[in-house]
Amino acid sequence: MADSSLSVYKAFLYDKWPGDADPRFGVPPDLFIGASHHNVVAAKYPIGTKVQVYHPGATAGSLAGYSTLIYLKLEMQDATNLLAAAQMVALHSDAVPYDATNEVATLLGTTMGPAAIALSVMTVDYYGWFWCGGVVPVDFLEATNVLITTHLLYTVNTVAIGDMCWCNLAPTAPLVSGEIGFCLPAADTTTRVGFAMIADT
Repeated sequence: MADSSLSVYKAFLYDKWPGDADPRFGVPPDLFIGASHHNVVAAKYPIGTKVQVYHPGATAGSLAGYSTLIYLKLEMQDATNLLAAAQMVALHSDAVPYDATNEVATLLGTTMGPAAIALSVMTVDYYGWFWCGGVVPVDFLEATNVLITTHLLYTVNTVAIGDMCWCNLAPTAPLVSGEIGFCLPAADTTTRVGFAMIADT
């Protein structure tokens, strides 16, 4: 069956990454995808830095609430499904805590560990911000009003209201979704990474 989709405005994420978010850091002067610090070859901030900001929900349809963002390295990306805004990343198989990938072939383990959502197109081996907790911080970004892809884990089992895990969308993943997406919890060993407030479509 085809993959379904879920609006970024109708889900929030659980932050599963190590370390505490700094509520005093604030929003960078050029927002979270500014060229001075996002998608850069040399890290502008310590890798793994997490910040928590209050999102006012000024963008039509978005939610007010707290958002958590994390500074990661894109260690690898799939050659076909290049990383784009609203695609999911997870831990890279090199087992470095803040190295991420959107490629199933280089994942550390499917359905396990933390996940985050890309804010933009990025270059391999570059550093930048990813959304990892709370509501989508669309007021502080550009071009994130897109759909998060969900996965039909079983033919009758789509994402519903409640906890979401992450899983492998390949080999049928459309280009827009990337290779990793949301799914229903399948077992106690799957990591809950978010909550859907509506069923997918």
